Amino acid sequence: MRILIADDDFNNRTVLQGMLTGYGDCDVVVTGKEALEAFILAHEEKNPYDLICLDIMMPVMDGNEALVKMRAYEEHMGLLVPSEQAKIVMTTALDHPKDIIKAFYKGGCTAYLTKPITKKALVEQLKDIGLLN
Repeated sequence: MRILIADDDFNNRTVLQGMLTGYGDCDVVVTGKEALEAFILAHEEKNPYDLICLDIMMPVMDGNEALVKMRAYEEHMGLLVPSEQAKIVMTTALDHPKDIIKAFYKGGCTAYLTKPITKKALVEQLKDIGLLN
């Protein structure tokens, strides 16, 4: 599995990377802009990410904006069926229903996990979205 972790907090990136390393190759970025650039580059190289863990509160471009642009890029590429698209899990401290609704219905995220994230919750979520058995 190819994984992108986007979070501006070093500790959060390190923890997620530690949880996910056994499941695939992890790349890490610090801003939503870097996440979008990595996402596009991966598609251009014909090696797209299977999983993207995307924080919402990041500098330069927040996770919600990056999410919307990623889904728009997939649509532009003709990837219209969810099974063809990256699984994007919002990994954030924001747990207000407004934030959750925005991520799912306006952004098209696959799943939403609230920090602090446990390995058990992450693995269960990856099973639920079909990335793990």
